[in-house]
Amino acid sequence: MEILLELPLLLGLFITVLSISLAGILVAVISKNLIANRFSKQHERIGRLLFRVVAGLIALLVSLSYANERVRQSKIINSMEEEASIIVNLSMRLHHFESVEAKNALEEIVEYVDLTINDDWKNVSENPYFSKATQSLVKANSFVLNMPVSNETERFEKQMIISLLNDIIKLTQIRVYSQHVTTPHLIYILLCGLTIMWIFFSVYKLDSISLSFLSLYNILIAILIFFIFSLRNPFMGPLKIKPHSLIIVKTKGFDQYFK
Repeated sequence: MEILLELPLLLGLFITVLSISLAGILVAVISKNLIANRFSKQHERIGRLLFRVVAGLIALLVSLSYANERVRQSKIINSMEEEASIIVNLSMRLHHFESVEAKNALEEIVEYVDLTINDDWKNVSENPYFSKATQSLVKANSFVLNMPVSNETERFEKQMIISLLNDIIKLTQIRVYSQHVTTPHLIYILLCGLTIMWIFFSVYKLDSISLSFLSLYNILIAILIFFIFSLRNPFMGPLKIKPHSLIIVKTKGFDQYFK
């Protein structure tokens, strides 16, 4: 399924919907031909009951999984917004220092923001501890440690800056660990459940109307499966999270300050 992340949103959605819809019709028709002359009224009643039960379970699992991925995505967005607010706080504190080290540290923070906005997280994923973005934070931390202080107030501010830098580094790890493509195991369970449901559906009379109803259900499930998979990979694919908070920090803050 990784290829879906490399396709445009509508194309990936169309392929997913088409594949599951055709598979559903194919399995139902083949199952009908295999068991048409073998089941009785009792088998038909059991098949109808099990079809409704499996269809309900699939709908429940899909809805719970989608809700879970949305919550996970919201946590990542919140962490990015928190990171942006920390960067603003950090920059304001560095601005009060007039040493060369403070200016260099601020330049490295600006470089880190630029790299993050420009999607440098592909390099971070491949080399998380020696990428340009990570090295910008390392250099900024080194400059801050070497900043001269002349009084207790500046010493306190320096300690606060170091603490804020540590918080930023912790928050970046969330994106490092979310970069790898993963397919939720629940998707495989859902596909298996759909196959069983299609087999049970074969106890019904298969005409154009009944197959159309089945396809509508399959389309809905396919759309949800596609979005579950896309949300599971928040920094890749057509639904990847954009660093809107950092873009605001850059355009409304750094770009104005460094004019």
